[in-house]
Amino acid sequence: QWQAALALAKTNNTPPPTALSDPQAEVLRQVLHAADSPAVVPNEGIVNTELLFISKATEELWKLQGEVDRHLIRTPVSPAHALIVSDRAPAGNPRVFLRGDPKNKGDEVPRQFLQAIAGSQRQPFTQGSGRLELARAIASADNPLTARVMVNRIWLHHFGAGLVKTASDFGLRAEPPSHPELLDWLARRFVAEGWSVKAMHRLIVTSAAYQQASQIPNSEFRIPNLKDPDNRLLWRANRQRLDFEEMRDSLLAATGELDSQPGGKPVDMFGSKRRSLYGLVDRQYLPGVFRIFDFANPDLHIPQRHETTVSQQALFFLNNGFVADRAKALVVRKDFATLSSQEEKVRALYRALYQRDPTSGQTTAAVRFVAEAEANHPQAPKPPPENQWRYGYGEYDETARKLKGFAALPHFTGKAWQGGPQWPDAKLGWAQITAEGGHAGDDLKHAVIRRWIAPRDCLVSIAGRIAHETSAGDGVRAFISHSRAGQLRTATVHNSAEELRIASTAVKAGDTIDFIVDFRANLNSDMFTWSPVLTELNTAAAADGAVTEKQWDAKKDFRGVDVPVLPPLKPWEQLVQVLLSANEFYFVD
Repeated sequence: QWQAALALAKTNNTPPPTALSDPQAEVLRQVLHAADSPAVVPNEGIVNTELLFISKATEELWKLQGEVDRHLIRTPVSPAHALIVSDRAPAGNPRVFLRGDPKNKGDEVPRQFLQAIAGSQRQPFTQGSGRLELARAIASADNPLTARVMVNRIWLHHFGAGLVKTASDFGLRAEPPSHPELLDWLARRFVAEGWSVKAMHRLIVTSAAYQQASQIPNSEFRIPNLKDPDNRLLWRANRQRLDFEEMRDSLLAATGELDSQPGGKPVDMFGSKRRSLYGLVDRQYLPGVFRIFDFANPDLHIPQRHETTVSQQALFFLNNGFVADRAKALVVRKDFATLSSQEEKVRALYRALYQRDPTSGQTTAAVRFVAEAEANHPQAPKPPPENQWRYGYGEYDETARKLKGFAALPHFTGKAWQGGPQWPDAKLGWAQITAEGGHAGDDLKHAVIRRWIAPRDCLVSIAGRIAHETSAGDGVRAFISHSRAGQLRTATVHNSAEELRIASTAVKAGDTIDFIVDFRANLNSDMFTWSPVLTELNTAAAADGAVTEKQWDAKKDFRGVDVPVLPPLKPWEQLVQVLLSANEFYFVD
């Protein structure tokens, strides 16, 4: 009735009705269509309303939302726009549930600041949800806690330990500050200088306390060290290890490669030379090197990082390509490469990495290290043997006697090529190729293909035995297809085996020979074994019969992606790597 009344008003070009004439129908309309009706979907984003719909409806809503978003982005007439955060109107003050029972409601609890900080004269928040008022109350000069916590965090960053050791706990059970008057003075100055973090950094690093040496003088070793073993009184500097981000930026800064341009999108930590501040942190796929260097868990609140010393940290400096590239970059710098004296080169390295000149003993040792490295410099490693095999899937056209297409299987487990880490894969199903055989895909479009690529013009023979070793299912079909000559052999095996031999076939460089297996007609027990061998024939000995030149054995040659073999570091690059691995570079001392 209500929809009909609205339609009638629209047709007659009259104002829409405000109620139905039938009192009983109006009562029902109020239940279904009133502003606070449980049957009315709030006029909010899908993210806030998707729980009100069934899953299929939610999926359709998100698809429509995606189409709208893409249209706004791509259309040339779209005005400049950006996402904003808006405050929703509060639904009313929450209530205390007596004994936790939502049916037994107690007093209202208005939105307001903590009484322990604001005092008894606090007033409830009145602006929307109160978030903005809460933020202003937290960052208020009248709040004694925020400024103290912030300057304590900055102090912890520079000294390795905060004036209050528990950086996120200033409560009654927390350890009291070692210098309470200093903490208060820093907090007041922090607020007076406009909450400037940069000004607080400058104040601390230019102080006499920060500029102390970390060494323990012999004359003071006994008494102060026994009275203050943790150096809480700051009678010397604390020796500190660089965090992962600081260490990475230091490596780039030492070689002159650090990109200090501000702003921009996140970048890969090891694929870019931008500051670590702009490094991409994927919480679901955090690189292992982050864990090795005690990177903070991005899913948790971590006020202070733990420090561990493990062998993987040393192995990073020995084996990681990022460190090796920094060593190479420093050696090829013009201000280093143009130096003729070995002693001058050593001094240049120490100045770049340690900001000091080497001692005479360190210079002698470095020159001797380079000389010995030059005398024992290894030969460049041999490249891996040629790999003429590829592994993929596609559909074989029996009528045209050729493949419709070839796509590479994307994942190598160490023992098999397949669609992904899990087998069967969500997209490519059961398709799999191993050293000895594999498994056909889920349909004819996903036949598995072991492809051989001819490295040069030659004549080859083909041998191999395909086997299907179970009575279940209907077996598999096998094809040998030449990229130019077409189909060479075919066979169907079910709980049986068949030899597939070809005496000789001519190939040109770049030709392919595909060994194809599909599931025949039904997906059931389509595992097979087939590891063909191709043999190059010497046609010059035709009078006496073909003579073997080279073999490509599918089983022996089976492997994953070829990893490029990097040449060893040159002598001066080795010296830089040694200096980068030393504690003097890794620690603030």
